[in-house]
Amino acid sequence: MSIIREDITLLNGSTTGKVVRPQEPSGKPLLVFVHGGGASAFSMDIPGHSLMEAAAINGFTAVAPNRPGYAGSATLGFPGDSEDGLFAANAERLYDAIAEAWTRYGAGAPGVVVYGSSVGGAITLHLASQWSAKTEPAWPLLGVVTADIAQLPAQKAVDAWKTTPVTEYANIAALQPLLDTPPRWTIPAYALDPSAMPGIFEPALRAEIMEVNYGWPQAYPAVAGSITVPVLYRLGQFDNLWTVSEELVTEFATTLRTSSPYVDAAIFGGSSHGLADGPAGYEFFHQVFGFALRAAANVAIPQLLEA
Repeated sequence: MSIIREDITLLNGSTTGKVVRPQEPSGKPLLVFVHGGGASAFSMDIPGHSLMEAAAINGFTAVAPNRPGYAGSATLGFPGDSEDGLFAANAERLYDAIAEAWTRYGAGAPGVVVYGSSVGGAITLHLASQWSAKTEPAWPLLGVVTADIAQLPAQKAVDAWKTTPVTEYANIAALQPLLDTPPRWTIPAYALDPSAMPGIFEPALRAEIMEVNYGWPQAYPAVAGSITVPVLYRLGQFDNLWTVSEELVTEFATTLRTSSPYVDAAIFGGSSHGLADGPAGYEFFHQVFGFALRAAANVAIPQLLEA
């Protein structure tokens, strides 16, 4: 299938990003990809391992905004020692950006499915919570996918973030030696040698790292418990930033089920942090696409997502 790949700007230039789409609309959901901390939209379109390209080849239009403070998107101005509020503010900006993307690229689509990774996963859940609270949302949210995020940070990760100076940005790549090392075979090839593919990693907003380790574990029950759309949740078996266990994944899923009509939650075997980029990443891609199609079919047939 022929595809179109473009750089885009949204919200009067305050948000940059990219779109990868099929030549002709297919009637499938609009997919929005939300990158993690210390990354950008480029991390969703890595040459040879592109989630956005795979989406377009399968008939989806894929939009990836650069979150505030990354790749030319206007910052939100949070100080480096902030521990809360940035995720919610990101979600508000993302809500408006998706509204514009929906106007541009949503023709013929039944709605939007948002996928977020790591910090982007927490922001995606904030977005779904905010969307769920609106009486008349500006665009139709069919469901969300969140990965590489949990509720109990690994202690070594918490200790590592404490070593960073209080500046706007932190070099998280320099902290990797302080973390537990997952099996080498689970690590994306570009992460083993970042110099071989420049542009994937960027300095991370320190406030994001502070919030994901300190504010998010306190905020997640209220956020996750208020989401009223279907959720697909995956956490890598060897994720070294989070405490991974079946009990904790069940706890996370139970919280999501407070208001969501459908939750598919599981540990994703054979993967570390950034599970979409690992050796089993393409399997995960198709789990995302399958969930999006089921969520779309649910509009006409609600029984498909009955809990």
